[in-house]
Amino acid sequence: MIYTNDIDVANGWSQRALELMAAHHVAPNPKNYDIWFRYASGRIIALNAEIDAHLQENDGFDDAMLARLHERYVSYEALTSKTIDAGTVLQSSIEKIMRLVDVSNGNTTAFRTSVRGVSEKLTQTSTPTDIVAAVSAIVDATRVMDARSRELEMKLQETKKEIGVLHTNLAQARNEARVDGLTGVANRKAFDDELARAIAEAQEKGGTVSLIMADIDHFKQFNDKWGHRTGDQVLRLVASCLKASAKGADVVARYGGEEFSVIMPARSTEEAESLGNVMREAVQARELVKRSTNENLGRVTMSLGVATWKPGESGEMLVERADACLYTAKHAGRNRVVTELTQETLAKAS
Repeated sequence: MIYTNDIDVANGWSQRALELMAAHHVAPNPKNYDIWFRYASGRIIALNAEIDAHLQENDGFDDAMLARLHERYVSYEALTSKTIDAGTVLQSSIEKIMRLVDVSNGNTTAFRTSVRGVSEKLTQTSTPTDIVAAVSAIVDATRVMDARSRELEMKLQETKKEIGVLHTNLAQARNEARVDGLTGVANRKAFDDELARAIAEAQEKGGTVSLIMADIDHFKQFNDKWGHRTGDQVLRLVASCLKASAKGADVVARYGGEEFSVIMPARSTEEAESLGNVMREAVQARELVKRSTNENLGRVTMSLGVATWKPGESGEMLVERADACLYTAKHAGRNRVVTELTQETLAKAS
């Protein structure tokens, strides 16, 4: 197909995105469309590479996979765009400051020239009238210099405010790019960053870090029965309970889909298990009511897996071990916390 202009190009990408979504049975919602439109455009090489690799090994895309793709590539691209915009504004502000400095230097040079000119006209034979005229000229030049200096100061203050606003907007954009839009807790990108930071600090100081991986029990059945809007309500409720139970430096994140995680720096396995049970009970204690009809939907339960970092271990390995404990919790009857210590006990019992 030959595209005649940018609109035709975008329309082509849009059509291709919809065709791909249909072919792979991807739900036609805005976030998923964002992913596949970018894939069709081919502008994000890493996104295309990850999708292509996934297609070679899997038949379809679940909600968790799509959520990770959106957080990793679409949210990041939005931040990158805002960062580029901020850089453009900052460059403009720097250029403005340089122009103001040039004006200031020009004002100083003009003042010196004016005073020097008056000085050169004064001699020992100058009359009182000549001296009065010279003083008047110097006073006038000083007033001009003073006025221009005040103008320069005002312009510098304005530029300072512009840069301040720019800094605030950029900080806000960075924060938004690290927060899950639905639940308000940290997103997957923030989770990856915080876990890497916590492990690096534990490695440096000889400390430790524990990790909870948590999953809502029977969430797919709940979603299918009551609909995605009610499912979103469940996700927000769970995130709220986890966040309210977290303490100090604990970081609650939505890992993907209905799976959450809690990073706990300087906490032992036993402390993490205790906190996990507090979170589990807080979720179970909340009675869910469908907002549109006030219908009682019962209670939500969670299964949680706990692992504690071992020196030299990567974040990916820690996640795998916590996920293994979560898997055991699911198969042991759900609505429970399993650590690597209790995992061994359950394995021996079975």
